[in-house]
Amino acid sequence: MMNAWDEVRAAIDAEDGDAVATLVAGFDTEQRRQVARELPGFLPIARQAGQDRDRERDQERQARWAELHDRAERMGRSVYSLDEAQNVLGTVRVRGRWIEPMRVAGAGVISGAAAAATWLNRRDFERDWEPPEADDVALVVRAVATRPAAWQQEFAVRLSLRLRDTRPLADRRVRLALELLRRTGAEPPKHDPLTLAWIAATSTEDLAGDPLLDAMVPRLFEAEGVGRLLRDDRAWPAALVTLAGEGRIGREALLGGCRTRFLCGGQAADQRFFVRLHDMLEPAAEEVAPHADDYLALLPSAPANVGELALRQVRRLGPMPPARAGEAVEGLLFRAEGKLVRAGLAWLDRLMKDPAGDLDAYAPALAAAMLCASGEARERAVKLAVRHAARFGPLGAETIRDAVALLPARQGAELAAVFGGAAAAGPEAVRFVPSQLGSVPEPPRMPPPVRDPGTLARLRLSEFDWLSSELWLDGFVRLADHRRAGQERARLVTALAPLAAGCGDDRYRWRPWWHTADWAAAMARELAEPGAERSAGVGGRATVAERVPAMAHGPAEKIMPLARYAEVYQAQVEGRLPPYLLSTPTRLNGLLDPDVLVERLEGYERDGVEALPLDLRQALLRLGRTVTEEVASRAAGLTGTAGRKVARWLTDRPAEPRVVLRWTTHQGDTRITSEFVSGAEYQEVLGDLLIPRFHDESCERLLAVLAGHRDLAAARAAWTLRSYWPLNKPSLQDLDLLVTADGPAGPGLALLLAHHLMEGPDGGAVPPLLRLAATGALPGEELGRQLADLLRRSESGPADAVAALRTAAEQGAHREVWQVMRGLLPACLPGPGERATTAHTRLMTFAAEVASWADARGELAVVAEFAGRTRGSELVRQARFLHERLTGTS
Repeated sequence: MMNAWDEVRAAIDAEDGDAVATLVAGFDTEQRRQVARELPGFLPIARQAGQDRDRERDQERQARWAELHDRAERMGRSVYSLDEAQNVLGTVRVRGRWIEPMRVAGAGVISGAAAAATWLNRRDFERDWEPPEADDVALVVRAVATRPAAWQQEFAVRLSLRLRDTRPLADRRVRLALELLRRTGAEPPKHDPLTLAWIAATSTEDLAGDPLLDAMVPRLFEAEGVGRLLRDDRAWPAALVTLAGEGRIGREALLGGCRTRFLCGGQAADQRFFVRLHDMLEPAAEEVAPHADDYLALLPSAPANVGELALRQVRRLGPMPPARAGEAVEGLLFRAEGKLVRAGLAWLDRLMKDPAGDLDAYAPALAAAMLCASGEARERAVKLAVRHAARFGPLGAETIRDAVALLPARQGAELAAVFGGAAAAGPEAVRFVPSQLGSVPEPPRMPPPVRDPGTLARLRLSEFDWLSSELWLDGFVRLADHRRAGQERARLVTALAPLAAGCGDDRYRWRPWWHTADWAAAMARELAEPGAERSAGVGGRATVAERVPAMAHGPAEKIMPLARYAEVYQAQVEGRLPPYLLSTPTRLNGLLDPDVLVERLEGYERDGVEALPLDLRQALLRLGRTVTEEVASRAAGLTGTAGRKVARWLTDRPAEPRVVLRWTTHQGDTRITSEFVSGAEYQEVLGDLLIPRFHDESCERLLAVLAGHRDLAAARAAWTLRSYWPLNKPSLQDLDLLVTADGPAGPGLALLLAHHLMEGPDGGAVPPLLRLAATGALPGEELGRQLADLLRRSESGPADAVAALRTAAEQGAHREVWQVMRGLLPACLPGPGERATTAHTRLMTFAAEVASWADARGELAVVAEFAGRTRGSELVRQARFLHERLTGTS
């Protein structure tokens, strides 16, 4: 007859957690003690046995997969097309199935609650990923259900105290601790991770009936991290307000908790939840009045959103003594946020209109406004002081007089004329001396062609390395030239023999071929066995064209090289392989120098060689734009079809494709799609390279295809620029490559450059901007428009981008930066009904500064409109200064 341990061990070996829970729940004290003695020593045995079973299951799965793969090969199909394969792939593989039975056994038999909690949290029982199929919460609860009530309560508390961070909703540690706390009625410990876990794992729909609600609500306002966890949540504050309205929880507890969090301080984002909750509670004036001191204390230094809330509540308190009101206003006027400073000035204006008594109590607040960063606030404070000068006593006048010397010269002089004191002297104008833009080095040259079979055989082919694939294809064509000596061809066959061995007869039935190595192997075999393509797999053989993936099925930077390999292979099979390719780049960024292409075409025409169509298209897409008279003259002498086409593109290129960018979303994620409008000649050359496709593309590899058309590459690469998904995103290194490529720069390149400018002067975008400026290729106004678009879609302001532009202007690109501002200002300044901010003022100020550096001329409508406004704000003053500069009226 089996004893208690034998039964439990058999259930663990069977990986049956349910059986273990049933057993231990029915054990008496002696049986539990017996099993508890054996468990620790059995742990390494159970682990090893579990790993052996996992290995056996993996081997069975691999054998089944190999069987399906062989069957698919015999059928000439992909293994993924078989229904049985989908079943194998869809089977969830839960590794370590011994873990749950061991956890359940320990929870049910270990005598001490602390020791049982320690057992459940052993590292031996952790996985990198917890599949839902491994959930053992219900089993553990059942295993301990017959233990004494006090033991269960202590167990629940011990498990709760072992939580260390905000665990995911599906984490079984969280759900087990909460389930036991609810079942046992134990007092939840004051432990911040427990509070955060309760929030993360509890639905707001279940709050009313949650036994933990009364204990946990006060801790929402005590635990660190609650505001961060709920900063963007709207369901929780709404649920708490509803519960308060139903009397399930107390309103005053919620309001008091919010005030406590406000007074504790913290970042504005982390206070967002508490501000939202306070607003949704809509406290009445009688609920606010007893706590007036708390709200007043928040005005000077609380985060902006809390300061605005406090101001709204203070305004409801009605009149207060001048000294107290003056202190409150002074607290607002010392702040950095323009909105709160303006609100403080408006409040001060109303207070000073009261005809009773002098205004000395408000003098400190007025002086604070005169010293704030906002020019508009300083101007308004000076006007208030001058307007009410007669009502200040000696003490108040002295306070204001002390601020005179600290004001800008004009405002200080205006105040000194009434209150006395010496105004500061105006600053001397500093003459701007621009730096010279540096020269731009040419892109590095490509490595020399591969001329040795051994070197060719050692090249590693990968779709992630365009350069090696390019060198291999170019080297193969040169070395496989039928005019080479027989001995040299024999060396090539020998060197490529291992590669040719990878192209068995069965490969010719497969479609498509997704790797350049597949095509290279077929080329190597065709070289060693002429006619292999025609003889292998007769009847079931796919044609060469059928093996090329459709352009819509993958990124252009991958499909285009495959199509070029296929074209070379087809030419090899048909005996019309050229002696060399036209499109092999001459520069490491993919560019093809015009003189080299003309020289190659001259060789073709001398030897009577016909250009491969796709090779010619690729050459035109890589062709550089700098053409000397000598090269143009040589091109004009070409007589072949390919030569005449290249000559036309060198001297009278068709109209460039137009790029249109559109912001869209996919499953809530941002995508930037690109459309390309072009004439017939460009459509012929581009073909279906730029058709819409749902693939992220490597900017570097795409540029290798479109090196002479960098804006097309940039526009396509921008697709994932603002995506939250871990997709291929254009980097700063990609931007450097685009800058050294060729072709007009438009919306695509401007967008990528604007994106990196928003990272500030140290973000790495200034050098590419300077290089574009030095070559005259910077699309200034388009860059400004793209930057404005990004700023509208971003929570960050323009400060970093302006700092980067300032750096570029100071380093010699001042004229180009002014063009950027011409595109930025119309799209970035506030329109009718929109409120101007200090950020707009800084933009206008910088624009006026750059315009003077660049000696800019030409009226800008948006600036003229602001300059014509009657309001005397700093923004309007800077607009007037800029308008006078542009129109020559200063």
